[in-house]
Amino acid sequence: MQGGMLKLETMKADSKEIFLDAGDMSVTINTWANHEGASIMVHGKGPELPLRMAGAFRWEELDAILVALAAARAA
Repeated sequence: MQGGMLKLETMKADSKEIFLDAGDMSVTINTWANHEGASIMVHGKGPELPLRMAGAFRWEELDAILVALAAARAA
């Protein structure tokens, strides 16, 4: 560091972790401690638990994704 100051902060916040076993895949949702969204991981089954999808979205973005998925399924 060039003449700068190092500042370290630690905070503890509550969040929720939800697990869903859906047969040939599993879904994990971690809600954000600030209540603004969630992180998602979808894994396939098998010895290596292959990652099929991961993302971090605000609730408004997740709502838009749900609407788009429902429209795609109904089409």
